[in-house]
Amino acid sequence: MPGGEMRQMPLSADRKLEYEITGPDAGPAVLVHHGMPGSALPMATITDPLTKRGYRVITYSRAGYGESTPSPGRTVADSGDDCVRLLEQLSIPRYHVFGWSGGGPHALANAAMDPKRVAGVLISASFAPFDAPGLDFTDGMGAQNQIQFDTVATGGEQAAREIVAIMSAAARVVESTELVDGELGSLFPDVDVAAMSTGFGTENAASIEHALRNGNEGWIADVTALVRPWGFDPGDIKAPVDLWHGGLDKTVPAAHGRWLAENVDGVEAYFDATHGHISLTVEKLGQMMDASAARASRVTSM
Repeated sequence: MPGGEMRQMPLSADRKLEYEITGPDAGPAVLVHHGMPGSALPMATITDPLTKRGYRVITYSRAGYGESTPSPGRTVADSGDDCVRLLEQLSIPRYHVFGWSGGGPHALANAAMDPKRVAGVLISASFAPFDAPGLDFTDGMGAQNQIQFDTVATGGEQAAREIVAIMSAAARVVESTELVDGELGSLFPDVDVAAMSTGFGTENAASIEHALRNGNEGWIADVTALVRPWGFDPGDIKAPVDLWHGGLDKTVPAAHGRWLAENVDGVEAYFDATHGHISLTVEKLGQMMDASAARASRVTSM
């Protein structure tokens, strides 16, 4: 991928989706739904725990990120539909989905919209719906996320454009220490600061830089979609769902995970009081995927 250029799949005459594939050609496929902001740029700290276990990992950029064509007003379900079409064109008959943070709802949408081909769902630190009954969406979040979601929820797309312009300037960093010590520091407990100080921090900065290379449309669409109805019924998910959440998470508080665990059918939930938003996935993704794949295999064999 010289210069960060990746593969592109046409979805229609005027839309394309950027993606990349790493790992063995014959391995079981895992489609990765990145966070917000994020991109298809493979990150070794995330892909290696999967490829070393024999998985074929597909990463992609949601509409508006990187080289993926913007799709103004897209819903979470719309992104799920994009992924169904991507996997169809790649001729992959069966696959797992993994969604982290802002990618969690999109992984659930993907599974709901492709029930015959998604074998299992793994979500880590996922958001719950903004209008989830009994959930205070922003309670326990760091100040930056509280401001982001409250602003967009009350002000709509124009407010999203204004707040994302400010946040994207803060997020365009090279070193992880600049991120955790600056305007986004309210989101990261000490365990996440330590995790960002590993190779993940530099890789994440590169992924964000690629995501925003053509502007902020992906981030604007993401945050707007998260405060609106998702556009699908979580009850339509047929595949088993494995959910992981850190008790120290200040980006997506554990209350989101508890709500999903209680309201999405087929969930097996794991809560770790010692981990945050980043540290849980960086340290345990391989273990998470092992558990999810084993459970999916058991369900399939019944």
